[in-house]
Amino acid sequence: MRASGSLHKRGRVRRGLIEFLRVPLLIAVGFCIAAVVIGWADSARVLPPLLRGMLDHVVPSREAVSFISAVATSLMTVTSITFSVLLIAVQQTASSLTPVVFDQYLRRTSNRVYFGFFVGATAFAFILLATARQKPAPELGAVVTLVLTLVALVALLFLIHSTVDQMRPQSVVRSIHELGLRARQRELRLLGRCRVRSEVAEGAPVRAVRSPDSGYVVSIDLDRLARVAEEAGDEGEVVVTGHLGQYILFGEVIAEVTGLASDDDGADREVVGAFELGDVRDVDAEGGYAIDQLENIAWATGSSAIQSPSTSASAIRAIGDLVARWLESGERDRSPEATRETVLPVVYEDGATDRGISALAAITLAATESSQAQTAAELVRAFALIAPRLESDDDRAAFTGALDACLPALAQHGSLPALMAALRGLSAEMSRAGMDASHVDETSALLTRSASQLQPKPSSEPSATHPEGR
Repeated sequence: MRASGSLHKRGRVRRGLIEFLRVPLLIAVGFCIAAVVIGWADSARVLPPLLRGMLDHVVPSREAVSFISAVATSLMTVTSITFSVLLIAVQQTASSLTPVVFDQYLRRTSNRVYFGFFVGATAFAFILLATARQKPAPELGAVVTLVLTLVALVALLFLIHSTVDQMRPQSVVRSIHELGLRARQRELRLLGRCRVRSEVAEGAPVRAVRSPDSGYVVSIDLDRLARVAEEAGDEGEVVVTGHLGQYILFGEVIAEVTGLASDDDGADREVVGAFELGDVRDVDAEGGYAIDQLENIAWATGSSAIQSPSTSASAIRAIGDLVARWLESGERDRSPEATRETVLPVVYEDGATDRGISALAAITLAATESSQAQTAAELVRAFALIAPRLESDDDRAAFTGALDACLPALAQHGSLPALMAALRGLSAEMSRAGMDASHVDETSALLTRSASQLQPKPSSEPSATHPEGR
């Protein structure tokens, strides 16, 4: 009856260290060590008299303690106010671009460095203040504090500009796009070690292993699953059904072990232990998370809730670019990232391409609800970018299925020139790729027919779409 079980190996502290806290804490610890060393150097009078005299000209020794005290309190005030204002700015952007903004903001290395610097500089000043005495005066500490204060003022300007720049919709989309590319490289290494499909003859016994916990799959230990398959016998094989990024419910099947009887639970503990669940998906581990984030942005800005065509178009282009790159590089054997050391008896079906195509189809429905024909044109261009890169029959089936599902929604827009041109381009790309483009041509014809009858939208009057059906 516990809310979380043994599969949640990452607690909040560990997740915080991975996402954000590690770099700021290391920088802050470095500042604290430097403050202790400088405080010791001042109290031990290790500096030569000539150097101390030069430092005294910069910050008079009689005012050194007061100066450090003023800087420490000022840094504390400026840091707290600045961070509060920046978090409000991030929250405002997240309210319009969905909460994915928080994730990409926390994962930027520059933000971690800035936060660590300001927290560390504040801790540095307070430690010096705690160890400072009027005699001997903290001459070196006062000068170093002055230099840090000047650097902090300059860094504050860069931090403000960096935050404002990151809150631009195009910057948010670009950041997620880059995270998706890097995550896909790591994901391909995992895919390259697995079988594309099952190699065990039908009729073999299968044991379905169910999850004792719930959460997102954030990591899978393939070697551990491979050992289970080898112990199951010559026909042993593990089929992974709980893929990276998938939310697993309590009692849901996460893997199937071929070669074991359906009532043989001897390997269940080992199989379950190969999966790690979390409350938050890991954008560094699976590229599908980037697709979902971009889909959220495109759906929110492309619907009537916000209606920001330019932002929606940026997210749509990023999704089309990601899927096209993944198809171009290859999902498994054709990719240099998918180096095959040894193919493990583990089956992992890759669904990243299907996820991207499905996202485009879902956004099409949102664009129809808000009557954004220009957004619909961007969606059609994304489909046209993907069409010539589809090589497998499964990918083509997923593409045509998603396209056929959203073509009725496209037919509800007006015959905007950009949309008509995009439909003609999609038809041409599908024809060159040897795919059936008759439904796309029919959609174009319906839009043309509605325009000739002075109908702003075919859906406004069903008979305008099919006049012969009157």
